[in-house]
Amino acid sequence: MALATGLALPATVLPLPCATAAPAAEVRHDHSTVRLLDGGVIDGRRLAGIAIFLADGWKTYWKVPGDSGMPPSFDFSRSRNLKRATVLWPAPARFADPELGETIGYKKEVVFPVIVEPADPARPVHLRVVMDYALCSDICIPAQAALARTLPPAGETVAPTPEAALIARYLARVPRADGKGPQVARAYVRPGKGRPELVLHLKGEGLDEKTDILVEGPVIAAFCHPRHLGPQKDGTVAYALPVDGIGKPDDLKGADLTLTILAGETRVERRLRLE
Repeated sequence: MALATGLALPATVLPLPCATAAPAAEVRHDHSTVRLLDGGVIDGRRLAGIAIFLADGWKTYWKVPGDSGMPPSFDFSRSRNLKRATVLWPAPARFADPELGETIGYKKEVVFPVIVEPADPARPVHLRVVMDYALCSDICIPAQAALARTLPPAGETVAPTPEAALIARYLARVPRADGKGPQVARAYVRPGKGRPELVLHLKGEGLDEKTDILVEGPVIAAFCHPRHLGPQKDGTVAYALPVDGIGKPDDLKGADLTLTILAGETRVERRLRLE
């Protein structure tokens, strides 16, 4: 599994749509619609959301796209009264394609919640974002959406809206990084059949053969679908992930990894350093 930084290998690649029109809260393309949503205040945080609605048979990508594809990128630099915008990533799914290989992303729709930190909380935030993304079916299309929305000050009372409810639904799908859920008890890289493999020993409820583990690590390495090794004598559940892009286990010594563990409805993020 080779991590792709460019676009996939389709039979046809269409050109990037023109994005010179004035930013609006919604942009429509042939196979996708993108909207900038106002999420109000959820759990004390001022939120927006970037929603992509996809035509049937089309998908877009997670931050690590898999064998092919391009992750979305977000540019908020033209916003006003914005101190910081933090994009959150809902848990994705894996897709197998005979031409594109194994990819990681979303079908039908996805909403990326955005934590909005205003420079002056008493004033509105004029949020502007340019998003570059890709969507694939039997062809792959690079796309761009320039979006704008004025968000009222966080202190203003705003009645709940369908937009806020949609953002909240996807916020619940963002992997949690607290102490709840499965934990990593042990991690190491060992020689495998033809290529090294990352072995993870996890502790927690709900871990089984359907558990998926997505790995972000050094750009030289791509981590494949986990193989379930089953319960171990120490009470953990073990998984092995083949690693492409490296020649020997020591090539990942000292590497920092971020794991997204998907066990049923449980979604957690864990960070570790390989010794």
